[in-house]
Amino acid sequence: MKNYLFLLSVICVLGFLVKPVHGQVSPGQAALNPAAVPQFIDALPHFAGIRVDATLGGNLIIRYEPTTQIAVSTGTVLATGTVGAASPKVGMTRYWGYSISKDGINFTPSHWPAFTVVARRGQPLNVTYENKLDGETYASVNLTADQTLHWADPLMNMTMPMTPYTGPIPVSPHLHGGEVASESDGGPDSWFTPGYAITGPSWKVGVDQNYSYLNTQEEATLWYHDHGLGVTRLNVYAGLAGFYFLRGPQEEADKLPGWSGDDLVQEVVPVGKTGPFNPNPYPPEIEVVFQDRMFDTNGGLYFPNLPTNPMVHPYWTPEFIGNIITVNGKTWPYLSVAPRKYRFRLLNGSNARFYEMDFNGPSSGKIAPTITQIGTDGGLLDAPVVIAGKLLMAPGERADVVIDFSKSAPGAVWTLQNSAKVPYPNGTAPKPSTVGQLMQFIVSGKMVSAANPAIAGVDKSLVPASLRATPLVKLVNYATGTPTITPAVKRQLTLNEVMGMGGPLEVLVNNSKWDMNGMMVDGLGETELPTEGTTELWQIINTTADAHPMHLHLVQFQLVSRQPYNVNSYLKTYAAAFPGGTIGTPPVTYLPGVYMPAYGPPLPYNTPNLDGAVGGNPAVIPFLQGKPRVANLNEQGWKDTFIAYPGEVTTFAIRFAPTDIPATTPATSALFAFDPSLGPGYVWHCHIIDHEDNEMMRPYKVIAQPRPAAVSVMLKNATLSSPANPGFELFQNSPNPVTTNTDIRFTLGTDCHVELVLFNSMGAKIKTLINADAPAGDHLVTLYSDNLPSGVYIYQLKAGSFVESKKLVVLK
Repeated sequence: MKNYLFLLSVICVLGFLVKPVHGQVSPGQAALNPAAVPQFIDALPHFAGIRVDATLGGNLIIRYEPTTQIAVSTGTVLATGTVGAASPKVGMTRYWGYSISKDGINFTPSHWPAFTVVARRGQPLNVTYENKLDGETYASVNLTADQTLHWADPLMNMTMPMTPYTGPIPVSPHLHGGEVASESDGGPDSWFTPGYAITGPSWKVGVDQNYSYLNTQEEATLWYHDHGLGVTRLNVYAGLAGFYFLRGPQEEADKLPGWSGDDLVQEVVPVGKTGPFNPNPYPPEIEVVFQDRMFDTNGGLYFPNLPTNPMVHPYWTPEFIGNIITVNGKTWPYLSVAPRKYRFRLLNGSNARFYEMDFNGPSSGKIAPTITQIGTDGGLLDAPVVIAGKLLMAPGERADVVIDFSKSAPGAVWTLQNSAKVPYPNGTAPKPSTVGQLMQFIVSGKMVSAANPAIAGVDKSLVPASLRATPLVKLVNYATGTPTITPAVKRQLTLNEVMGMGGPLEVLVNNSKWDMNGMMVDGLGETELPTEGTTELWQIINTTADAHPMHLHLVQFQLVSRQPYNVNSYLKTYAAAFPGGTIGTPPVTYLPGVYMPAYGPPLPYNTPNLDGAVGGNPAVIPFLQGKPRVANLNEQGWKDTFIAYPGEVTTFAIRFAPTDIPATTPATSALFAFDPSLGPGYVWHCHIIDHEDNEMMRPYKVIAQPRPAAVSVMLKNATLSSPANPGFELFQNSPNPVTTNTDIRFTLGTDCHVELVLFNSMGAKIKTLINADAPAGDHLVTLYSDNLPSGVYIYQLKAGSFVESKKLVVLK
């Protein structure tokens, strides 16, 4: 360890000689004072009424594009009236966004956040992603890619230069929370540059620009964002994020406030301004993404260059914390509301900032609006939870909430406040006049009777006491904080901060770098190898001083408990387990019993410790203190991102299977609608994206349950477009999901023999629907689901040389 510290001290001394530039990033930039940005004078931009309707499935084209919008225009970035500009172009914010095309309808211009995509459970959606950032560099949006990180690096510059990167922009689209095959997951190595000229290593194992979203999972609030290796923090900061609503029958049955067909008998009389992205000032359902940002005095993006160890990573800041709040890409907006309930889909899309949200009162004695949470990352809760204190959201988390303004008189003004410290939870409190405020709600409309518009009405909408017709599948007894099923594997994994002379050099999961210190070659080197259908118990041992939102791709999981442990005592035992030796470049020699940063776990990974846990770390149970804390009421559901607090062991039950399959289902039958072992695999990481960009991420691979080879191919290709057989086509069944019956249509180009067969997800033939000669033309077959249990099925059409398969879902 002394040798390592000596090396760092030499590096820091050399830093005084080289003098890298810090503070501003782009020449001539000056940071905009947050006090120069007026608050609550522009309406909240949103997409109600102009979302991308993909509820019938089909095909989308989503393009990465550069764009510039004037901030003084309604619905864009800086607030009207922002002062302190250095030029007449104040508010000219250049960024990158997504534009979308669906069946000839173009959702342009590209926007930050992106247009919301609305999909439906059981209706597969194919998305082609195009990188249209031709000629762009990171300097185009005032950002700097640090080439000393392990990152996408299209130019493959093995010298890891200390200068800013100036080459083409690598991107990798990820549907966060999506239950998708790994070829369509948008992992960090699935990146591509404009025109697919240069591609990441995942393209060698099945990835291309065409993504298949099967939408088989339970309805939920998902979001899509860029996930390029080592540049996620930059690409998302530049504007590359948007919502993805997955709707479904449970949600419809509830008639929640905001759902089309809810049981509101009143309507709102619109009062107030509208804008290009705010056509209706009183939509009952609104998506809201909170992101902190900084801007320069010209209104451009500003990302300060504040490296803690500039001679190691000259442009990497451990955690970006902005001084201006944007909501749906607008600084400190307001939203006009009527005295009724609204459904809000909330997302923390910030790099590193946590939010603790509540309302202040307009005056003493007033009753603040209530926030009731109805859903988490993975879908609806069993029952609504009234947030008694503050709603906490970490980066990457979503909260599906209903806010009730029905007790507010017209003219009431409510400010949504933020009290979360940075870093969370023990850092600096937010400044109340700036980042301590998020947005305002102004009660400026009124309710009228739908039957008689001349008569004033009241809000009669209800939040159902039970939100789900089918209760949540539970892996946890939330009352006791214990798992309800026996895990196949127990893992104990650490979170580690590697310190340099000036601060963090990197943050790691299980003391391991992304590529396991160079051992990973073409997808090898994963240490987490769960088997499909099984449940594992993961215990995250946070040895750092901060909270980390931990996220797994592919799966939703459930919180078992959080429990403090004696950090100092555990770290002594942990350090004593390291064997000593020489590692790193340049090489550093460590004595036995001294912590070896980025070495990996100190013990053999797959040898169980005294707690019966793999992971290569000393047993943690002897160091636990106090009693375990069970999940908060609003955490008692499926989530893909959970907070792991400092000084605590956080325990998750993770089942590598769809969330709606009963917990008693044998692992051999709890299968995804695709083979999860195919392709490049998945990742788990911290969703503080500055951390994941610098090594706080690891790959993992799922071992699939046995499937007949032919059916595996069917599952993989179940949603691809029809092959190029002129005149032949198999259509997606409708309706889908199936409750009673569904129609399967197909077209034959010539007379031929036809077989139409239904398989279950294991590949077993369920029934033959057709086995006969048929004439050319259009055909329809009706399938009745009376004797079919809920689940995923594949129907396959063979007609001459034409063979195609599609997937249907039975829900009862």
